[in-house]
Amino acid sequence: MSKPSRPRGTVAPKAAISALLQQGLALHQSGRPAEAAPYYERVLAMDAAHPAANHLLGLVRLAQGRTDEAVRLIARAVAAEGANAQYLGNLGVALNAAGRNQDAAVALRCALAINPEFAEAYANLGMALRALGQVDDAVDAQRSAVGLKPGEPGFHFNLGNALRDAGDIIEAESAYRRAIALRPNYSAAINALAMMLDDEGRSSEALALVEAALRALPDDAQLRMRRARSLRYLNRLEPAVESFDRALELNPGFGEAHLQRSYAVRHEHRDAPIKAMERLFRAEGAPLEDRIFVGFGLGKALTDLGEHREAIDVFTEANRLHRQRTPFSLDSARAGLKADIDRFEGVAAPLEDAGFREGAPIFVVGLPRSGKTTIEAILARHPTVAAAGELPTMGRLVRELLAEHPGARAREIPPQRFTELGRAYMREAERFVPAGKVPVDTMPSNYRHVGFIRLALPNARIVVARRQPAEHCAAIFEKYLTSRGYEYANDMDELQPYHAAFGRLIEAWHDRFPGQLHDIDLGSLAADREGGTRKLLEFCGLDWDSACLVEQRSEPQYRDWSPDRVAGNHADHMAAWREVRPQLWDWPA
Repeated sequence: MSKPSRPRGTVAPKAAISALLQQGLALHQSGRPAEAAPYYERVLAMDAAHPAANHLLGLVRLAQGRTDEAVRLIARAVAAEGANAQYLGNLGVALNAAGRNQDAAVALRCALAINPEFAEAYANLGMALRALGQVDDAVDAQRSAVGLKPGEPGFHFNLGNALRDAGDIIEAESAYRRAIALRPNYSAAINALAMMLDDEGRSSEALALVEAALRALPDDAQLRMRRARSLRYLNRLEPAVESFDRALELNPGFGEAHLQRSYAVRHEHRDAPIKAMERLFRAEGAPLEDRIFVGFGLGKALTDLGEHREAIDVFTEANRLHRQRTPFSLDSARAGLKADIDRFEGVAAPLEDAGFREGAPIFVVGLPRSGKTTIEAILARHPTVAAAGELPTMGRLVRELLAEHPGARAREIPPQRFTELGRAYMREAERFVPAGKVPVDTMPSNYRHVGFIRLALPNARIVVARRQPAEHCAAIFEKYLTSRGYEYANDMDELQPYHAAFGRLIEAWHDRFPGQLHDIDLGSLAADREGGTRKLLEFCGLDWDSACLVEQRSEPQYRDWSPDRVAGNHADHMAAWREVRPQLWDWPA
């Protein structure tokens, strides 16, 4: 009796799974992941726990932006093969994409325990740690990735990002330049480097870098926007607006380009750019990041048009969207400010046996939108002074010092460490100004480091930029502050009490170091520019120079208005705020 034959068209399950996986992989590897997905799904219909199919379908879903599904699928692969470093590494990538950075770090460390030479896992671990604010650990992870694969441009780019967050902008620039040397048309690295150069006042260099890249990448919307921003920094407003418009032609949903264009122009009527912002802001299916960016741009445009109540509503909604993804504890933030001053209890400055006395930089500190740029512009017109921009140097050096002495009070730190801190600060700050010039550092967060500045740099001058509280809170609330440390800005019920806590901190610094800080109120300076300028220069130890009185708007705009019209619009806007939130004028909060 003959053996029964298998019905035509059927294949043994193991062979069928293998064939389906091979077909899916062929499509996947040829850049057609969506077409590969049905083959992986057919495998999972036969074997729901199949590790390779779960992993590969998870990668497809990750590429499609379906991050939660990607995490679930790749986690199944890990459950089946827990010792597979590749699966663990890609689980970390998916968790990062889903915003679950802590879980991502755990998965990636597991992958590295299995394969310590897994460069990609180090890179992705660095990104997770960076998102968690663990900037020094992020730098270490990215250095490990670069050490294992020094020829990979993306790893140098990641290292540059981590170094920039850590406040080491000199090394960050080197990392970005290395990435670009390895991949000459590396758009993301070129954009990041140009942004740093703009922030350092080197906008001519930034513009040259971006324009060279655009010759090879003329349709890169991100680079078009970067070019526009450099042009605006250089006060070339008309070509800046044209470049913003080109970026938006290339990518109409580019929220950041909408925002920056709105900052660069005065709006006179509800034109096509405003209507485009309105559509994007209300498009619930659009990426959240783009909606937040465009919301702040739309709010600014409506303010220009005099539609103040509508503008405040838009700013409120944009801040609400931002807060959804930005955790913040007001109690923790206020406790941090109190700890800043408590650390210096019983300490007077200068110390007799500590401090680097050869440097006399000027620090202009304060919350955002307080007038620091205006004060910097006044000082920088003095022939002996130069603007260094917002240097993250002091914050980095303080963080390193506190890591050496966790929980220590200032009096418990060896005095020579303050001298070393001051010397290290001056060595770096002087790289950003011409030789012999006094650097002006306008990093806002240095208000938290006043005690360290006083002990490390006894001859430094500290100028505190102040502003009428209600106006100041409104200005902060209406500015999209993307950097870490500004989380208090997204809810007026948190912003107002934080602003009050900042005021108490400044008064405490005055009490701790009497006569060693100088407050300037933006409104008082506008009312008596010469008197305020004379007091400022005298405090900074600078001779009088009439060049410091030259008027210059810190944020010029295309087709700008007269000062009187700007002031009138602002008065109307604040009147609308008083109607919406009268308690903003009740202080202290």
